[in-house]
Amino acid sequence: MSIRYGLKVGLDDVLSNKEARVKRQGEWLKRHSLPLLSFTVNMPGPQKMTECTERIFEQGVQAIQAICLEKGWSMAGRQLLRQVTGPEAIFAVQAPNAMALKRAMIEIENNHRLGRLMDLDVIDVDGKIISRKGQGMTRRKCLICEQDAVICARSRKHDLQTLVSHIESMVCYDECCS
Repeated sequence: MSIRYGLKVGLDDVLSNKEARVKRQGEWLKRHSLPLLSFTVNMPGPQKMTECTERIFEQGVQAIQAICLEKGWSMAGRQLLRQVTGPEAIFAVQAPNAMALKRAMIEIENNHRLGRLMDLDVIDVDGKIISRKGQGMTRRKCLICEQDAVICARSRKHDLQTLVSHIESMVCYDECCS
């Protein structure tokens, strides 16, 4: 079954999918005993699976594979999913450790043109998420105003249409001008 673009999802759908993702991560940790990379797309609003999120996802998967290849890390497992709640992937990476993998993912988040739209979570072999803060990094900045993204999101400082339009222009610029 293929997922149609533009279907709207509710909070219950997103939370249910998050529970399933955490369960899948636990299964992968048992199977691989390696650091995991969980990749989702940061897309505000009720439409999580769109042509825009698909393009961000494809760029992210390419960037992940390229940086792992560059660092000489192989992947013991990879699963790409396209669901109504958005595209997501899980990778079991033969990196030296979870901290090294997180630093590599921060490189993508900070340097790739669409990196700010990519949520690249690293989970160590004990199931602990490795945070940006744990790597001495500041929290992500808002796409619109460069303030702390968490504060802007919680306060709903920017309306949904402004955020979505900005993301779409980033993706279009990436396709047309890179």
